[in-house]
Amino acid sequence: MSALAFKKGKVFILLTTLDIDWCVENMIPSFMLRQLYVKGSLQNIKEGEQIKGYSFKLRNNLGSGTIKGTLTILVDETPVEPELISIRKGENEFSAKELETKSMPFDVGDEVTFIVKKEGGLQPGTHKITINSRTLEYGKIEISFSDEVS
Repeated sequence: MSALAFKKGKVFILLTTLDIDWCVENMIPSFMLRQLYVKGSLQNIKEGEQIKGYSFKLRNNLGSGTIKGTLTILVDETPVEPELISIRKGENEFSAKELETKSMPFDVGDEVTFIVKKEGGLQPGTHKITINSRTLEYGKIEISFSDEVS
């Protein structure tokens, strides 16, 4: 919420705590965050002849940050249960639940793979994926993209 103050014909905007939170939470525009998605990386995961889930990748080409806090994924507007989500970075793998208390650096050049356990994976076609998380440096972030299962 903002308050206006007038002084000698000028308008001053006084920021409240709510305004400051809004600014921090929207520090990185969504069109920039969309660039983190590795186009064509959305794929179903097979074990033998069965599809056990799906995965996709993000590559940091923007700026270093540290992911920590609640991480949620929506697929076609439907929330994914946090216990079904894991994130692989190099040799390390984190569960979405672990990121609530641990931090994961995401430096320029890093690539991470999001893995979602779901029997049958995703149906063929285009899907909209939205990731909501928090970084220590930039506050809340939302990464949204659409791609076809490859």
